[in-house]
Amino acid sequence: MNNTIPNQTVIPSVRNLKHLDLALKSPSPFILLSEAHIGNLQLLTKRCHAVNKKVLVHLDLIGGLSKDQIGLKMLRDLYKIDGVISPNANLLKRIKDLGLISIQRLFLLDSRSLESGLKAMEERHLDALELLPGPFSLYVIEKVRRATSLPLLAGGFISEDRMVKKLFEGGIKGITTSEKHLWKTK
Repeated sequence: MNNTIPNQTVIPSVRNLKHLDLALKSPSPFILLSEAHIGNLQLLTKRCHAVNKKVLVHLDLIGGLSKDQIGLKMLRDLYKIDGVISPNANLLKRIKDLGLISIQRLFLLDSRSLESGLKAMEERHLDALELLPGPFSLYVIEKVRRATSLPLLAGGFISEDRMVKKLFEGGIKGITTSEKHLWKTK
């Protein structure tokens, strides 16, 4: 399995560990562990890798982990994660330098946040860009497409099949969601 996100992929965002088994049955090659901490991350990653799933984590949501160079290397070497989602472009540069998948999370608060977010990622070698809130990404996708050729993900406030369909039709490549009914198990 490679690091690219296949078209029209719904990536389970596991916010409650009791839903991990369901996420592991999803067709997505990725799992986003949204509520992990240093005490359970290694075991969770092993479980995901056992069924050929790549593990993504949101760097700011990992309890007990320092975001310094040692903490980032631990993510790769000890916890064996495959990639990171973060709004912090500087941290993502360091993540990418470690050979991990780097996905920038961009919050669409207003036109200024969009412009500054796109500017911050200009010189980064990222693997993808995630736009939040997901439904709003459709309003800015053309502007984002002019600024980057990165694969686009959408997340946040995506709770219905029709929104998933609309996002994919609008050019979004992948969706991160904690809505279990959208994970579409095999």
